[in-house]
Amino acid sequence: MLTEQPSRVGAELALETPLGEGSLGRWVARGAVALAIVLFGALCLYQYHLPGLHYDEAFDVVPALQILRGDPVTLPRGVGIHLFGRSFPVMLGDTWGIVSTYAVLPLFWLLDVDVLAIRLWPILAGMLAVFLTYLIGRRIYDRWVGVGAALLLSMFPSYVFWTRVGISSIAHLVAIMLGIMLAYLAWRGRETRGGTRWLVLIGLLAGIGLATRLLFGWLLLAVPIAYAILLLADWLSEDRHAAYSVRDTVELAIDRLKRDLPFRSKREALAPLAGAAVGAFPVLYYNVVTRGSSLGQRANPSQTGQGVDNPTLWDNLETVADGLRSLLNGGSFWFYGGIFTNPLYPWVVAVSAVGLLVLVHRVPELRRCRRSTVFLLGFAFAVLLLSCFTVSIPESTRLLILLPIPQLLTAGFAVFGSRWLARKLRSRLRPALTATVVVTLLFVPLIARDLWVDARYHRALARSGGRSDFSSAIYDLAAYLDEHGITRPYALDRGVKWNIMILTQGRVEPLEIAGTGAESGSGSEATVQDLLAAPDPVILVRAEAGNPSHQLASLEQLVSASGRTPRLEHTFTQRDGTPVFHVFRVGE
Repeated sequence: MLTEQPSRVGAELALETPLGEGSLGRWVARGAVALAIVLFGALCLYQYHLPGLHYDEAFDVVPALQILRGDPVTLPRGVGIHLFGRSFPVMLGDTWGIVSTYAVLPLFWLLDVDVLAIRLWPILAGMLAVFLTYLIGRRIYDRWVGVGAALLLSMFPSYVFWTRVGISSIAHLVAIMLGIMLAYLAWRGRETRGGTRWLVLIGLLAGIGLATRLLFGWLLLAVPIAYAILLLADWLSEDRHAAYSVRDTVELAIDRLKRDLPFRSKREALAPLAGAAVGAFPVLYYNVVTRGSSLGQRANPSQTGQGVDNPTLWDNLETVADGLRSLLNGGSFWFYGGIFTNPLYPWVVAVSAVGLLVLVHRVPELRRCRRSTVFLLGFAFAVLLLSCFTVSIPESTRLLILLPIPQLLTAGFAVFGSRWLARKLRSRLRPALTATVVVTLLFVPLIARDLWVDARYHRALARSGGRSDFSSAIYDLAAYLDEHGITRPYALDRGVKWNIMILTQGRVEPLEIAGTGAESGSGSEATVQDLLAAPDPVILVRAEAGNPSHQLASLEQLVSASGRTPRLEHTFTQRDGTPVFHVFRVGE
């Protein structure tokens, strides 16, 4: 699997820059990493309240609000931990975990229940991931690869702008995967005593990943697939592989596996399982009691509730490929007020992946980096393949777990490629100058375009405030309901309950009539009857772009049974004037 590298990559390809490997070089590297962390934090925190608080983003942390206020906590399938007369959730749904819930809880206590506290959690996790990227790059390649990868990740638009809204908790899943990799390297390197603790940490982090989203299990499944690809690459790299019998091949694979997983005792072999049992305790407890996750996964394995047909592999693969392109060029954020892209990124990553693969196979001094590179590429391939199978939709946000592989490959190719070229041109130009020029030509256009994309998205966001479900109009709606004492409005469809609860600190709790709009047929009859019996009910309606009359027709049909008519009280719009939310009162 990943192999640890010494501080130098051989005499021929030693660091050929004016900074060298001395104290000055170390301080410059540390300064560059610190700059990357600060830059990432600044890009995320700027205009942190924009776009508007999203429904899914708030869903993660409503239980934290309820725990802090001492309110009853909604428990999926009625399962939770009951202590001191209080209930604590172990899951938020069959596949939706509670790590973000408890991570934000102390931030709520310190900073109050606010958008800053909610978004600070994924941003801090993202800043940690930038630092871990440097550590990973330094250990499997060298210091300057780590520095380059950290800098590239810190301004990468897809990571910056998905992290700052934190919808899918991807930011800390990236940090978790990097933590698992580092713990494995530390255990295999045996630099310190107590190797078992690193194995426990590996299992603990994997368990926490599962307790975040059950989808993390798919990502863990990508590891053995990537390792199988690595073993195949090991076999093909052997000069005599064609002469090996099947038995010889199997024995070589087993021998390699023992070297990659050098357990010294049964205790060490069981240590990851012990750590995983602790980290994944909420998931395990929930499923022991309810089997909810397994039932949800088996409900419709061939076709999801969102209409994705899992057996149509080629169509799903095209969707995933398009998602990968959007991930790399940063073109996913239409809801910020525009689409801005870095068209260089997919091409640079593709060329870097091929170029680095050639270098680590052809340059003797770099062959020690071969297995790390092959494993990273194998992991990326496995994630893309597994993303074609889903229980919902093949969302592009799921591909964020590939980070920082593109940045590591790009930085590795730039650094090692420049050194190799400098050695080839040693008789004509100063090697340090050659390396500096090559790295500059590769990095500067990529970084400049990324910063341009970041700036344009922030400018568009300031102008639009966010669009559709991400509109800042949610803040105005929440303030209006709170100021007018409307504590129990009825929401005609999903999309406003959890975010309004957070923005009003629980003073306003909309009652959802799910199914009267886009999801007709799944509404709550009890809630509908309650609405019809209320003397002066207030109903919230989301204005659907492209078909604004659909929801209004549903509303009229709903209240017509009581002989009353809805009266428009207020409309909340995006900053460009597009209606987003309507507030109706039902009168005689």
